[in-house]
Amino acid sequence: MNNFTKLIMLISTIVLVIGGGFSFYFTYQAQSRDDLSDYSDVIAIDGFDAVAYHTDGIAQQGKHNFQVTWAGFHWYFATLENRQMFNENPEKYAPQFGGLDPYAMALNGTLQPATPELWQIDDTGKLYLFYSGETRKRWREDMEKYNTAANLHWERLTQQMKYKAEIIDKDGT
Repeated sequence: MNNFTKLIMLISTIVLVIGGGFSFYFTYQAQSRDDLSDYSDVIAIDGFDAVAYHTDGIAQQGKHNFQVTWAGFHWYFATLENRQMFNENPEKYAPQFGGLDPYAMALNGTLQPATPELWQIDDTGKLYLFYSGETRKRWREDMEKYNTAANLHWERLTQQMKYKAEIIDKDGT
């Protein structure tokens, strides 16, 4: 094989890799949700048991036969007891910021999905789920400051969602 053929093969490979990368990126962007509307078909926190974090201190996958619908999401639980505990007080067990990464929320209100295996319960008993070990580490560096900022962004986002819902209800669209 001569040098010209090798060069053409190298260029073709680079084009395919870059083109495939862009294709994956644009496909991912098209499928990601930019707002919190119409999540009624979504399983909360990827099917992990929100109560198990508090009671067992572990990230445990729930079962579809122990589920409940709350706040427009389907919540799965590992046991019937955990499902009952959640039903009695869902706000106590549900993760903060809708299960989104609190550090991203604190920085600029970004709706960054979290990884249920990366979690923390603070001194007040609130559950936080994180996108990565790095975001969890940064969150822990100044939890009070980041929590204040995240709450401000979250309040703004929830107000926007309520307003949009009201507009849709009035317009019927």
